[in-house]
Amino acid sequence: MRMAKVMGQGYGGCSRRRREESRRGTLRACATSMVLFLAVFLLPAAEPPLTLEVFSDFQCPYCKAFAPTVATAESLGLPHLETRVRFRYFPLSFHPDAQIAAQAAAAAERQGKFWEMHDFLFAHQSALKRDDLLKYAAELKLDMERFRKDLDSDAVKKRIADDLAEGTKRGVQGTPTFFLNGASFTGTRTLPELIDLAAKESHREAALKEVTDASMAKGPADAPVTIEFFADLESPVSRTASYALDELMGSYPGKIRLQFRNFPLSYHPQAALAHNAAMAAARQGHFWELQNYIFDHQESIREQDLIVAATRFGLDAQAFEEVLRENRYAARVDADVADGNRRGLHGSPVIFVNGKRIDGVPSPKELREYVEAALK
Repeated sequence: MRMAKVMGQGYGGCSRRRREESRRGTLRACATSMVLFLAVFLLPAAEPPLTLEVFSDFQCPYCKAFAPTVATAESLGLPHLETRVRFRYFPLSFHPDAQIAAQAAAAAERQGKFWEMHDFLFAHQSALKRDDLLKYAAELKLDMERFRKDLDSDAVKKRIADDLAEGTKRGVQGTPTFFLNGASFTGTRTLPELIDLAAKESHREAALKEVTDASMAKGPADAPVTIEFFADLESPVSRTASYALDELMGSYPGKIRLQFRNFPLSYHPQAALAHNAAMAAARQGHFWELQNYIFDHQESIREQDLIVAATRFGLDAQAFEEVLRENRYAARVDADVADGNRRGLHGSPVIFVNGKRIDGVPSPKELREYVEAALK
């Protein structure tokens, strides 16, 4: 398990007295045991690198609750994940001591002691006045002359202002807010909860890389008209819309790029299986063959039949079956559903012609009108 530190020298080494050092050592040992237990029993083999970016306020009680989880992730990494942790300063204006506390952490960061100061500030959240901060710096054996100078320096204040601006740009409205490989989450998490989130996010990223948009599209990439088709593979209405789109593409050769989007509906019992199978076929370059097969056999979507059909289309049957059993590309399907939800979809099919929305099954005449308008 490798881990890249972004700030400081690692968690630990900031004990105030022997009793506190013993307590922290015990906590770290417990955290290590928890991580190792979860590594063995809860997570699969190694996944791609993960970046955890945390926007935090040293006077926020929820940030204090989250701090041990973040510190453990920084010092030990997360099971089977190459973990990079980045702390971002986000002092909230209604916390009177949050700004000066952030300046103290940034000043300690300049001497390589960010995480040690981080621990002190959260451990003594009710005592964050200037004199308190100077005392913590002395106990950390920082260069006090340099610390005093950095504490109120323009460079330190700019460091914090830059993080605030970045957080605001990314929609951060409160603390803690954290990002896992760019996906946003709010609120505190326990270590097991963070590990579960991280594993899901890592799986989602892997699924998106393995099943790309291009693997579910047909028609020239530079076509003047792009049609996005949000569909449920078990829906008879989506099937009708699919046939209409195929006919439309035949009428405009080279002019249309058709992009499939997953939008299975919860009340269709076999939709999850159908979409996972379609993603498995897309991974092997045979999405459209299996999509058509599923539409033509909606009344009896069964795993074994899908495997037989996949073999007939030239897919690696063993790899295909493994994907079905593991439900490996559920995250790829979920990503399309989330995109649809953001765009206000509540059912399927929904068609976008160069961004213009059509709900349900349009008539051939209506489809042609949309395409003609897009071609003008």
